[in-house]
Amino acid sequence: DTGQIAWGDCVAVSYSGIAGRDPVFRTGEGLATIQNVVVPHLQGRELTGFRQPAAEMDALTEAVQVIRPVHGSGQARAEGISRRALLTAPARIFQAARGDPVPTERVTVKRPLHTAIRYGVSQALLGAVAAARNLTMAEVIAEEWRLPLPAGVIPIHAQSGSERYYNAEKMIARRVASLPNAPVDEIQEQIGKEGTELTRYLRWLSQRIGALGGDDYRPAIHLDLHGALGRLYGDNPGLIAVQLQTWEQAARPYRLRIENTVLRESREAQLRAMKGLRSAVSLRQIAVELVADEWANSLDDIHAFVATEAADMIHIKMPALGGIDNAIQAVLACKARGVGALLGGSYTETELSARVSVHVALATQPDLLMAKPGVGTDEAISLTQNEMARALAQVRGRAR
Repeated sequence: DTGQIAWGDCVAVSYSGIAGRDPVFRTGEGLATIQNVVVPHLQGRELTGFRQPAAEMDALTEAVQVIRPVHGSGQARAEGISRRALLTAPARIFQAARGDPVPTERVTVKRPLHTAIRYGVSQALLGAVAAARNLTMAEVIAEEWRLPLPAGVIPIHAQSGSERYYNAEKMIARRVASLPNAPVDEIQEQIGKEGTELTRYLRWLSQRIGALGGDDYRPAIHLDLHGALGRLYGDNPGLIAVQLQTWEQAARPYRLRIENTVLRESREAQLRAMKGLRSAVSLRQIAVELVADEWANSLDDIHAFVATEAADMIHIKMPALGGIDNAIQAVLACKARGVGALLGGSYTETELSARVSVHVALATQPDLLMAKPGVGTDEAISLTQNEMARALAQVRGRAR
């Protein structure tokens, strides 16, 4: 007992409850789960390593009571609402409006702990092991996964939020490797008819990179469309590819990455859509990289995207995967198959979870590390760069 305290922050992604992700995380429910399930599992144990207890945490379940339609009278599943239930919702609402009761039952089901809990607890576990052994968290990961010791910085990907112009210029001034994310929230305003507004933005961005960054600065332009192209073009891969070609030309001479071109109703549908679009892009020799995010939530999901070659890069959203051991394995799975790995997360995270992600990145060496938390740009980039510098200084100091 060293008397030290290790912390972890239980946080979820901003778009919880969609595309197969866990529902919105409720603090009260999370605290109850930690007290009733996590504490009894860990109390009194000696932590000699990180990987094993983290895997055990991922396997823990909790018993909860849910109210659901009686079998045969409704379509809700214990773990969530099925697609069929969503499709039949108007009929059920009409039935209720007529006064016809929908029989329900209260049942006890077992479910995995919320991803936010597993995320936060795994941070604390890793921090505790690192503190007890007087190592950085990156060194602990490298040792337990038999990886080389961290030796260099990871290129940074930054996100602008809605300030897609002002924040983009700050990113250029800081010479980040990938920018500006610029998520699409309003299709007509931000993309426009036949993509004209986004074409205009890409031309402006390309011009500003050259003017502010100089000839020796060659970042990738990375945009998150939140499925907008699928909605605009009815998920037609040929039409989407034509639009991507226009944007690729507008972004020149800089490389263009597009995240979430389409958003489908299931993982299988998303895989088919992205694989078809990637084939269409390749057939037309369009120099655009497609990034998967939606439906790439669990380690199993990421293995599926890698195996089907549905994306050039995968955005590994750490909170969505639960324990950070899953994020570690996700990066390694991408690297093993030559798929780009963006180790990211959400702007809703904290400075603590952001610092932990830096150590995961230093140990696993993804292609990009997202600067977080928040979308103010400066703070997130500074935090990420400073933590990286401190960790590398410690590793190098011990190597002397």
